[in-house]
Amino acid sequence: MDLTILSTTDIHNNYMDYDYFTDLSTERFGLLRLATAIREQRAQNTNVLLFDNGDNLQGNPLGEFLARNPPRNGEVSPIMALMNAMSYDAMNLGNHDFDFGLDYLNAVISGAGFPVISANMIDANTRRPYFRPYAILQRDFRDRNGRLQNIRIGVLGLLPPQTSTWNRAWLSGRVETLDAYETARSYVPEIKAAGADIVVILAHGGIADFTRRGGEENFAYYLTDIPGVDAIIAGHSHGRFPGQAFERIAGADIEKGTMQGIPVVMPGSHAETLGVINLTLTRDGNTWQRTDASSSLVSVWDNVEQRSNFAADPALANEGFLVGLHQAVLNFVNSPVGSGDDDGAASSGSLTGALTSFFAVIRDDYSVQIINEAQMRYAEQALAGTIYSHLPILSAAAPFKAGGRNGPGFYTNVPAGPLTIRHMADIYMFPNTVVVLRLTGAQIKEWLEMSAGQFNQLNSGSGEQFIQNEDFPTYLFDVIEGVTYRIDTTVPARYNTDGSIRNAQSERIRDLSFNGQPIRLDQEFALVTNDYRAFGGGNFPNANPDNIILESPNESRQIILRYIEEKRTITPEADNNWSLILPRSSGPLLFHSSPDARYNLPPDISYVMTDETGFAVYKLTVQ
Repeated sequence: MDLTILSTTDIHNNYMDYDYFTDLSTERFGLLRLATAIREQRAQNTNVLLFDNGDNLQGNPLGEFLARNPPRNGEVSPIMALMNAMSYDAMNLGNHDFDFGLDYLNAVISGAGFPVISANMIDANTRRPYFRPYAILQRDFRDRNGRLQNIRIGVLGLLPPQTSTWNRAWLSGRVETLDAYETARSYVPEIKAAGADIVVILAHGGIADFTRRGGEENFAYYLTDIPGVDAIIAGHSHGRFPGQAFERIAGADIEKGTMQGIPVVMPGSHAETLGVINLTLTRDGNTWQRTDASSSLVSVWDNVEQRSNFAADPALANEGFLVGLHQAVLNFVNSPVGSGDDDGAASSGSLTGALTSFFAVIRDDYSVQIINEAQMRYAEQALAGTIYSHLPILSAAAPFKAGGRNGPGFYTNVPAGPLTIRHMADIYMFPNTVVVLRLTGAQIKEWLEMSAGQFNQLNSGSGEQFIQNEDFPTYLFDVIEGVTYRIDTTVPARYNTDGSIRNAQSERIRDLSFNGQPIRLDQEFALVTNDYRAFGGGNFPNANPDNIILESPNESRQIILRYIEEKRTITPEADNNWSLILPRSSGPLLFHSSPDARYNLPPDISYVMTDETGFAVYKLTVQ
């Protein structure tokens, strides 16, 4: 028997073929376009299952609009209405599905016409699974002789164990998350004993082959050594497997799409890619066994031909509820800041110049600085009159939209003029809340050392060198406002991406100063950040609950809104409080950014080319 397992992951509300950040239609992504690819797959083989692997409920202004207008009185959320219409067979939950809280999540998934599963999230009081941990699907599929055969497919759902920490404000006291690997190891035998012929794991975790210590965020690879697992759908990190990026993973066959002989697929993000696993099953007594398997990816956009492979599914695109939703979201995102749709901002704001994140990883940039300015202003007011009011206030923020794993279109790009709700989502895309920590100067320096892993070690050789470490996510590149410093790229990084020490003797942070004087290592500061970072997201040193002095219920975006409301007019000019130390005698120093950046370049940056990934390559000239 031939069985095809289709999968989506990390859709992040990209159901329509429309980019609500740019307010333009797109041919590059959208679940409506993937629906056409799914229909074609079902036409080729009637033995098809369709799964979603989480991070479906948050990610763009459409998700924001739905969260502000939750389903009531038994209504079915448009998210579930669409997935029901596409005949999904099961859905796993991802960490971002909890960004608007358990009550909203439960209201949404109550309308699902398929099992919604998550095995390693437990009720904090009963210690039992909060959600259905797994499902066993019974399907009648045809074998190669045309005979109907009954097959039982076990489907297990897992998410990052850090989820209850990252969303602590919503989840504390209600649920906890357990180690994903150990959870799978305990459930797979149970699923087999319950009669499953094959077991598929929906693993909302990325792929990494570091030595397993327990509690891994990116755990999908480790699941391949659990007996009884027949297929794995990975996600969370927005990568694509099979793909060249994973060719050095032990046991990975990127031609066949397997790891340690187990078919694995990770279909990117934002409804750009469909995952396909093909299984050959052979009858063995009273059960079916996997005897061959492979995986592949089907992309909406053809980077070589520069065209879309699939049009939007016409039947779905014309559904009344989607047409109405799309128009409502357009009205929402194009309403001006201060119109009453932004939770209390009372006056409009505007930019005197464009605000972009095209170069936010290469030099100080106002797309990050405006976040830090708003956070510092909020902390000044919030800490006034408290026992912490004497602490100097610093602020940490990262360029959330700066390319990376999300592609060449993923940059903040707000034009000069009046600001709208859409622009606010472009400036700060996550529903984080503000948290303040008390840290010493030494701990501030270590925080910056972790952030400095964003850069490769550069030398004085004559060959081309890329400045950025492409394996280091830009959302981990925290810039701290309130101090001045330089980052020495000519020495090794001190930290690995996972927060472990890489070179204990190395120090990249130079000339760290506060108020024009070298920072005292024992001096205490109030560092403003977001809840994700403060509770361990990104594994920054000293980012933990023990150092927290303020947990705000206020969303970071609302704080930015109020800051703009107070300032009225924003001039996007960075104060250049940090810079890079680069080798002065070297070959070309290159970096990736959006192709759109080439139309307004500063004197020391020049456009080189646009590569096969769609990113533009730029050269930085050392002054």
